[in-house]
Amino acid sequence: MKFWSFLFLILSFLVACTEGSQPTQTTGSSSSIEGSSSEIEFNFSSKAEDTWNKGSGTKEDPFIIQELKDLKELSQLVQQGGTYEDKFFKLTADISLKGEEWTPIGVWGDHDLGWGNKPFRGNFDGNGHTISGLTIKKSGESYLALFGLIKGASISNLNLKGASIEGGKVLAGIVAKADSSTIENCVVEANILGEERIGALVGEATDTKVIGTNVSEGQIEAKGAVGGLVGLLSSRSILTGLNKATIKSSLQNAGGIVGTVSGAEVIDSENQGKVIGVSNVGGIAGNLTMLGLVKHSFNSGVIEATGENSFVGGIVGDLANNSSLEGVYNLGAIKSSGFYSAGIAGRVTNGSIVSVFNHGSISASDFAGGLVGKCGENTEIYVGYNKGEIAKTKNSASLLAEALSTTKSSSLYYDSDVASVTHSELGGKTSVELKSNDMVTLLNDVPENVMTWTLSEALGGYPGFN
Repeated sequence: MKFWSFLFLILSFLVACTEGSQPTQTTGSSSSIEGSSSEIEFNFSSKAEDTWNKGSGTKEDPFIIQELKDLKELSQLVQQGGTYEDKFFKLTADISLKGEEWTPIGVWGDHDLGWGNKPFRGNFDGNGHTISGLTIKKSGESYLALFGLIKGASISNLNLKGASIEGGKVLAGIVAKADSSTIENCVVEANILGEERIGALVGEATDTKVIGTNVSEGQIEAKGAVGGLVGLLSSRSILTGLNKATIKSSLQNAGGIVGTVSGAEVIDSENQGKVIGVSNVGGIAGNLTMLGLVKHSFNSGVIEATGENSFVGGIVGDLANNSSLEGVYNLGAIKSSGFYSAGIAGRVTNGSIVSVFNHGSISASDFAGGLVGKCGENTEIYVGYNKGEIAKTKNSASLLAEALSTTKSSSLYYDSDVASVTHSELGGKTSVELKSNDMVTLLNDVPENVMTWTLSEALGGYPGFN
């Protein structure tokens, strides 16, 4: 008996030592579609004087990031499973990543449904500081950006300068994939080359707000779903911002602001950059579908399509599935070496357009329209005008180049001194008539109108929105 009692004492001592040596970082575990992972508390160093230890992670007392090693450690800890849900971070100095091959903060798992995902769920305040020299070159790899995957998170007040990213799908400067999150007041300067769902700010946004954002310069290039700010905007997402970068697509769905909009909204946005694509090319969005909306937005950049059956518009290339445009206008030149080029929308099917105008020149091999190139089934367009010059082709028109007998339209006008073509349409007005107070009254009194019209000096005396 003495032997067994002695053995029991030895085993008890060993178990106590083992339990006492467990790391203090692990506080529990969570299981979700992202897969099982241990929650890791943000603990930088055991030294009180180390800047890593500044802050407690609350909104009032955020964790402080002020050096490259801090940012890299955040990336490493998220890879290990730390989500930092409801935790707050603040950048307190500019950081250069030049010479570093960056590993994104937040990881998309190998499985298409998201098993193994490790998202960042915290709140990152750039505090007006700049992260420069972000470089990621991984051919064929996807979900690459400063943040690879965020969910229920926020990224704000961050400047990204001189970013260079090459890879596969879902690439961006700030966030590759954003789910149920907010990205606001961020400025990006980037060159990005990928396959699809490519944007300077966000590659793919789902149920996410991307607001008050700005792409100052760069070139964003992909096969499809490529936009100045966001590649794919879906599922109740909201987007506002300005783009000045050049956008290129070798296939379809290229937009100055967003490549594809599906069930989401683009509001108060402006594109100044050149957009070049093959099919579905737009100053704001390449493709607008599934109850998508573009509202109070305009384009001043050159929009160009190279496909034979291309749909190119100053605002949207292809609009479909109960989507709509409200209070939008185009000032940029619209060019196509193929069919269907227009000042507002290249093609509309099951969609509506209300309160619009175009001042940009329109050219195509055929079907060049001042407002719409092709009106498909269930197209409605009300209240607007065109003063842009239209290339004279077999089927060019001052307003609607190709329309069905079921197309519903009213209160549409054009400058007969400038935009008149051989395709005769109702609504012709002289330049003097269009620039009159009577015209403004006429536009404002239409029941379907959604904007307040006024004569604008910036538009050479023509009507614009107040």
